[in-house]
Amino acid sequence: MKTRGKKLPRKRYKNQAFLVALGENCRRIRLQRGYSIDRLSRESEQLSPASIDRLENGTGDSQILVLVRYAQTLNVSLLELFSFVKNLQDLSKDSRIIPYEEGSGPPLGYVPVYPLHVAAGLFGNERETSEQPLGWVDANIRSGASEYFASFVHGESMQPRISDGSLCLFRKYSGGSRQGKIFLVRAQGLKNSETGEAFVLKKYVRQTPPRTNQAEDPAIIHLISENPRFSPIVLVGLQDEDVQTIAEFIRTV
Repeated sequence: MKTRGKKLPRKRYKNQAFLVALGENCRRIRLQRGYSIDRLSRESEQLSPASIDRLENGTGDSQILVLVRYAQTLNVSLLELFSFVKNLQDLSKDSRIIPYEEGSGPPLGYVPVYPLHVAAGLFGNERETSEQPLGWVDANIRSGASEYFASFVHGESMQPRISDGSLCLFRKYSGGSRQGKIFLVRAQGLKNSETGEAFVLKKYVRQTPPRTNQAEDPAIIHLISENPRFSPIVLVGLQDEDVQTIAEFIRTV
């Protein structure tokens, strides 16, 4: 028999898949910046290890203040914590990509697909990475495929060569001339005007200033956009080794 006027408890909706994906992205960003859970908790002064654990494991709804404090302590934008949403949209819209599955390798000629910010962190160091790709795409690479990866590139600065949202093939930089080639680059104090990230995709032009009676002056490095609406980024006072060249742009896929 129903009791009039008595409402049943309202069931809360929780998108578990979204929370798990958010947590995995937060954990990836934390590890890329060299933070343990204990260090993040100490430096934030407002995040407990338990709240960080719940966020990263997707086991509970996280309040917006937890996300804000998490991002502030790691010195990243709140938007970066949700960057996986765009990555998943890119992946779902492109039928060329075979989604990653645990325990499966790529077919012959295929290369891994990573978010660009993930690739910039992974391939910018010499350590072996265990980061799993979003999937695999056929790049028709018959030898040395392990030196290549693909990423979606967003922004207008490299148009018309690279359109906004293009899937691009990169080769990890291992030495040689950089002059006049397009590279994924990191450098101290560098900031992407379109994304706010600490890396850019630009044409690398090194200019050697005139010699003086003293030691040779550091090079002036110009990172140049294809789109003339974007001004060059000029790096002054840095040695070549202070500019971290991560990977060379090869072509769109």
